[in-house]
Amino acid sequence: MRHGWPVNAKPRKRINPARTIVLGFLAVILAGTALLQLPMSSRDGVSVPFLTALFTATSATCVTGLVVVDTALTWSVPGRAVILFLMQIGGLGFMSVTTVFFFVMSRKIGLSQRLLLVKSLNLNDIQGIVKLIRLVLAGTLLFEGAGAVVLWLRFIPRYGALNGLGMGVFHSVSAFCNAGFDLMGGAEPFFSLTAHSGDGVVMAAVMLLSIIGGLGFFVWQDMGRNRRFRSLHLHSKLVLAVSFWLIVTGWVFFYFAERTNPNTLGGMSFPDAALAALFQTVMPRSGGFSVFGQASLTGVSAMTSMVLMLIGGSAGSTAGGIKNVTAGLLFLSALRFIKGKKRLSVFKRTVPEPQVASALAITVMVLAVCVTGSAAIALIQPDLPFTSVLFETVSAVATCGLSQGITPRLAPASQCVIAALMFLGRVGIITFGIAAFLRRGAVEKTKYPDTWIIMG
Repeated sequence: MRHGWPVNAKPRKRINPARTIVLGFLAVILAGTALLQLPMSSRDGVSVPFLTALFTATSATCVTGLVVVDTALTWSVPGRAVILFLMQIGGLGFMSVTTVFFFVMSRKIGLSQRLLLVKSLNLNDIQGIVKLIRLVLAGTLLFEGAGAVVLWLRFIPRYGALNGLGMGVFHSVSAFCNAGFDLMGGAEPFFSLTAHSGDGVVMAAVMLLSIIGGLGFFVWQDMGRNRRFRSLHLHSKLVLAVSFWLIVTGWVFFYFAERTNPNTLGGMSFPDAALAALFQTVMPRSGGFSVFGQASLTGVSAMTSMVLMLIGGSAGSTAGGIKNVTAGLLFLSALRFIKGKKRLSVFKRTVPEPQVASALAITVMVLAVCVTGSAAIALIQPDLPFTSVLFETVSAVATCGLSQGITPRLAPASQCVIAALMFLGRVGIITFGIAAFLRRGAVEKTKYPDTWIIMG
């Protein structure tokens, strides 16, 4: 024996959670692609092209909602069921769904599975992870079930009892998982919930499901344990505070920016316009639904929507983006420098400098990916409006799903670019980088003298 291992035995390789997550999502996408290519998955009984199936499976698994073919007009009931299942896996994370089988089979969840769960939910502590997963699964069933019932009752007059039930379940899962897929193509292809503009019940249900799913599973647990705001963990406080201000300020902004636009809020009554403005504020933060064409937005509103898409929801949630806490830390850090403070303090707690640096690194890399993706598509298809291309790439990276209508016009090469961006946005650019390039922990062997650089 030597170092606890037999002489002829090789030590087991340490698990790389990031690589497992990336490969797991890739496997789910490829399996979904194969299922969507089956003739029974399409409405006309003919296999769809491979790239169409791959793009749709990627969009569903990455809970994005960008589609090159209309979901309702292209996919049969089995095909929609595949998309529904992929959305659920993508929203909860494939490790969370895999844990269900451990529970059903009464198998013990080992250390390696717990480490993967922690990584897939972007948490830092392995303690209590199994209880959290139980809460996630129970909460998901509760919220999606309640949303499905509400939407079903609302859809019955228009679609009938049986079709309304299917529509209710599909849209409830899609909204909670912040996936943005819809089955409204029968009214008008590619126009999301436009047919239900002004329907307060449908819009409110979709918004609430999207917000709850975007808060994050840790925030659910924290709010369940601590009833008062001041007793919450700092992360939960930041999530709730940033989300509140984004919703309120975005609501006011969109109402006044679009109130006179005849293609969006213009011509609506005050209640309908206020509701539509609120919907437009909530949905860019990864929800992906819309009640009017995004191409009709004014330039400043389109830019604001892109900012909201980039911010997204909370870490460990069904939403994408750089996350609201990341955006909040960047904003507060900028204020700190303006005020001349050396430390960043939030809610009477000091945020370590490495976390601020991480927030900045994530934001810079996401922006770089968005710019690179936009430039690539602009070179492939120079005829497309660049604003719409930028809107599309931001939506893909942020896994939002809103589009200014160019997705069906994307060339095969452009579809591949968008699919890659959706994948990067779902698994996380940092996670993908670690999975692809990190062999072992970086060791700094040399410490050079500090120096100051002229900035500003």
